[in-house]
Amino acid sequence: MARLTHQQIYDEVAAAGYELIDDSGYVNMQSRIIIKCPQGHLIETCLGDFRRPSFTCPVCDKDVHFVNPAAVPPKEDNVYRIIAFDQATEKFGLSIFDDGKLVFYSLFTFGGDMLARLTKIQRFVRDIVLHEWQPDFIMMEDIQYQKNGILTFKVLAMLLGIIQVSCSEANIPFEAVSPNVWRKYAGTCGKDRHQEKLLSVAVVKEKYDIKVSDDVAEAILIGHYGTRMHKKDVGMAFGRK
Repeated sequence: MARLTHQQIYDEVAAAGYELIDDSGYVNMQSRIIIKCPQGHLIETCLGDFRRPSFTCPVCDKDVHFVNPAAVPPKEDNVYRIIAFDQATEKFGLSIFDDGKLVFYSLFTFGGDMLARLTKIQRFVRDIVLHEWQPDFIMMEDIQYQKNGILTFKVLAMLLGIIQVSCSEANIPFEAVSPNVWRKYAGTCGKDRHQEKLLSVAVVKEKYDIKVSDDVAEAILIGHYGTRMHKKDVGMAFGRK
């Protein structure tokens, strides 16, 4: 690839709504440059990272946090990857299974008002989970009526729709599994939500010898259910390889 001129870099950065501040050290796509976001935050990055669909200003997006910041392992050839969600708009549990083996788990928290959280989750799922982490199948928890009111049910329904549309647009098959179904499979049905959360943490500790929060534990168990119910041939039926 030919080396870009200063004007080409300037134009590319400007086209995305940013301002080029310094490219004096530019040599190739990994060279550090300094840009300014539309809100005035200075960002040190490189053109390779800047061109990623998931690129965003880390200051503007500082209220999206990784509880477990370990890097997601690259997907190897011929590996069947299932990513599972225990989704909510503020706390979003996620697990990744490669050929049935748990390789990543984390909790993501999203800040801002309801619309801002939904927007961030949509970008997170579309640009990072689906584009960068390359799942063959997505498992998510289906919604059920919440005792604390219709508003919560409405928000969770919107969130479920956002995720399902993103998967459909990316041609990635998915399933929304009823909480009662995966809990019965995992053995975590309880008399109330508090007991179910405690059981989920305990079962994950027993099966995987890791200690995690209840949100992450439930994401792991949803993925655990998915690895037993969906194999590589299921993804192939949807045109996935």
